[in-house]
Amino acid sequence: MSTTTVSPAATTGMAGGALWALLPVAWAAASFDDVEFGTLAWFGVAAAAWIFAVLPPALIAVGLTALRRALGDGTPRIARAGIVVSAVGLASMTLGNGIEIASMTAGHGEVALGHALFLIGFLVSVVGSIVVGVVVFRRRSDAPSRVAGMLLALALPLGIGIAILGSAIAPGSDAGFWAAIAVPTGLAWILLGRSLRSGEVAGTRELAAA
Repeated sequence: MSTTTVSPAATTGMAGGALWALLPVAWAAASFDDVEFGTLAWFGVAAAAWIFAVLPPALIAVGLTALRRALGDGTPRIARAGIVVSAVGLASMTLGNGIEIASMTAGHGEVALGHALFLIGFLVSVVGSIVVGVVVFRRRSDAPSRVAGMLLALALPLGIGIAILGSAIAPGSDAGFWAAIAVPTGLAWILLGRSLRSGEVAGTRELAAA
C-alpha cells in the first residue's frame, strides 16, 4: 500500500481559480449599494467581497509556486521571469482590492489608490500570464494544462470580448467588468491547479512504488 501527498500550493491555486471565476456571479448577487450599513446583510456582502475579490489573486499567486516546481530546474529564464511578474501583478491586485474592500466594509467609498494598484497589478499580471501561458502550453502535454495555457496566454483578448458581451447584456452592472478580468484566469487555474495536483499524486505514487 502506498500513500500520496500533494503540496498545498497546487490545491491553493485551484481554489483561487474557482473563487476568481465565480467573482462576477457573487458581485451580481450582492452589492454594498443594496444593503444598509452595519446590518447583518452588510457584513454578509463584505464577507463575500473579501472572499471573491481579495482572496483569489493571493491564492493563485501561491499556486504559481507549484507551477514553478513542476516545471523543474531546467525552466528557461523567461519562464521564471513570467512567473515572478505574474506573482507581482497578482499581489498588487490583492492589495488594491483589499484597500477598496476595507474602505467599503467601513462604510466609506472607493479609494483611488486601491483602484490604481488593482489596475496596474492587472496589467502587470496580463504580461506575466502571456509568458506563463505559452510556457505551460509548450512544456506540459496534458490536455487540461494546454487549455489552461491557452486561456492564460489569451486572457486579455478573451477579457475584452467578455467585457463587450457583458456591457451588451447588462449595461448597468459591473459584473461584466469583473468577468472580463477574472473568468479567463480563474478557469485557467481550475484546470492548471487540478493538473498540477494530479501530477504530484502520480509522482508520489511512482516514488512509493520504486
